[in-house]
Amino acid sequence: METLHRLDQTLLLWLNQFAGHSAALDMAVRGIANIYLIKLGVLCAALWWLWFRRDDMEGGRRLVVDALTAVVLAVAASIVIQAVMPARPRPLHDAGLAFVPPIGQSREALKNWSSFPSDNAALAFALAATFVRASRPWGLLACLWAAAIVSLPRVYLGLHYPGDVTGGALIGIASAYATARLLPMGGIHRLAAWAEERWRPWFYSGAFLAIYEMMVLFEDVRRAAGGAAKLLRALIG
Repeated sequence: METLHRLDQTLLLWLNQFAGHSAALDMAVRGIANIYLIKLGVLCAALWWLWFRRDDMEGGRRLVVDALTAVVLAVAASIVIQAVMPARPRPLHDAGLAFVPPIGQSREALKNWSSFPSDNAALAFALAATFVRASRPWGLLACLWAAAIVSLPRVYLGLHYPGDVTGGALIGIASAYATARLLPMGGIHRLAAWAEERWRPWFYSGAFLAIYEMMVLFEDVRRAAGGAAKLLRALIG
């Protein structure tokens, strides 16, 4: 474990040598990392393309249901791991690490959240690994996007170690595999098809909201849950 931690630090500090020298570079990386439309919007748009494609509409819709199921599994697994494992400080918050924050990057970002695993990587790779089933070239391109656009900027900014995003990626890929090979998805596919046919306006309104929340990593849901928890503690106290 100590060897892996040292390797994590070595890779992080190698990448960190490029930070703090160019405001344009650091600003570009922060933009990629913080603008959801860039990092996850493209992958989420691909879900709609799969759903409405005409050459294999039924197969495409099954893949979308599988992708959303894989995302739920990946994010849930990431949250559980963060909750049960000892909290890992992010590189930005590790006082013993000679990390230089990129220009404009606050050291207070995500200070109360554990670094391992990366739920950004878990979600992105759950989608990308499912897309491989639709088209291997496009699926592999989606995996490259998940690595270079979603995961790498978070390491550059000091929000994660390389091992954090690798762990998240493995969780996402494992969730996609479990959905494709291990879970009984037939009933869920039939339920989705029935709901789309029976309550079409409500179905697409709900689907839009669900995919939007997925694109922003359920940030609104997390804030609402955190606020509800604080209110409950205040009422009990």
